[in-house]
Amino acid sequence: MAIYLNTYRPLICRRAGRIAARKYGLAPFIDSSCRREPDFQSKFPSISALCRFDKFAPRLREDDIVVYLTVKKKYLDVSEAHWRLTAILQVLKRFASHKDAVAWYREQGLCLPSNCMVAGNPPIPLDQTSATHESVEEWDRGYRFRAIKCPVFLACNAVHLELYNPPIVTKKIMLEVFGRFPATQNPPSIAGHQCNQLRNLVSAKG
Repeated sequence: MAIYLNTYRPLICRRAGRIAARKYGLAPFIDSSCRREPDFQSKFPSISALCRFDKFAPRLREDDIVVYLTVKKKYLDVSEAHWRLTAILQVLKRFASHKDAVAWYREQGLCLPSNCMVAGNPPIPLDQTSATHESVEEWDRGYRFRAIKCPVFLACNAVHLELYNPPIVTKKIMLEVFGRFPATQNPPSIAGHQCNQLRNLVSAKG
């Protein structure tokens, strides 16, 4: 079992996303794109290669753990830039393709996650995203290419999930746990004690 550290941009990052959260009652710390990546909103949150492409999802195996932080930014009423610990996911099922994941999610009686790129599962409307592209069609085109080139799809259990006011991870905490500020463009593996220490420190601060 491997443990990884990854980051993503939450809906609350941009003004358009904050408006979307208020208008549609969306959790402010879900992913901000038209294909939520990762998609925290399913009973079994999902990870694909839509964001990091071949740098991350293909490395994941069943039982692996992914610690998700937001990108570093000022959130809510906190004046200093920081990270938020929103999710810890453990891979439950690994599928060779998005199509292979469809039957399993339907067997669970669940809607497909938004990052499952199959016919009949449209992207999220632009006004429910951070609106970083002019159109959903343009945005989705790039994701379709990535899903074809790197089709692995992972269904997960949520070990920890907080999408409204997640625990704050300060610069001090990051240095205390990792001794540096880890780069996550190519998500690094971390030690089990680092994962536990991060959870304990943010819990103590909460």
